[in-house]
Amino acid sequence: MKVLVLSDIHGNLEAMEAVLNAASAENWKELWFLGDLCGYGPDPEKCYRRLLAEKYIFIPGNHDLYLCGRLKGDFFSKEARRALITSRSLISGEMETHMKMLPAYRERKGFLLVHGSPLEPSRDYILGEDKAADCFRKASKKWTLFGHSHVQEYYSSRKGIISSSRTADGDRVSLKGKKMLINPGSAGQPRDGNPEAAWGILDTGSREFTFRRTPYDIALTQSKMRAAGFSDFLIERLSRGK
Repeated sequence: MKVLVLSDIHGNLEAMEAVLNAASAENWKELWFLGDLCGYGPDPEKCYRRLLAEKYIFIPGNHDLYLCGRLKGDFFSKEARRALITSRSLISGEMETHMKMLPAYRERKGFLLVHGSPLEPSRDYILGEDKAADCFRKASKKWTLFGHSHVQEYYSSRKGIISSSRTADGDRVSLKGKKMLINPGSAGQPRDGNPEAAWGILDTGSREFTFRRTPYDIALTQSKMRAAGFSDFLIERLSRGK
């Protein structure tokens, strides 16, 4: 089975639609979303409605948890808190209720799905091989899919030796014979120096993961952010991809 793996859409409908259009050629059967549908972007409700139209698995990110009252604001930077205050008026009561009910992590087809890390599924960051080593020891599954850092990358562990790699569009890695932590990157707000929407295709049959990037109409998203009252910093960040 092929799975479309997305994370950190952050209310960016243009990026989400571009990814779904590009991924349509892959004949995927399920969409696994790793959290943060809200925050930073102008269209969280429309992204939510679009997700509901697919066969999906949805776990919440830290931004989603804040907006549904499951996480306090002191976890966030000042810029992120400002964006979340703006985002509060952009989501429906139905969306908020749905996010309150979501589990912090899921297990599916032999994979652990988290937003942050196996150590703390909603808030912890995987930033470097030392943290990856801790996560490999903690993870309930051999393979983990995660988001949160907005960086497209993977960590692997074979016979206790850990390695990591940033990725580019079209890079494909085999999951066979090793433990892996895989981040598809951020669809709606990449921070790895590439402003194109990041995503991935998991083939559960061949045990391969393909990393992908897709351009989208950044200027349109920025104009909508400006109209909604988001900060210049967040608006300009989309063009830089960092």
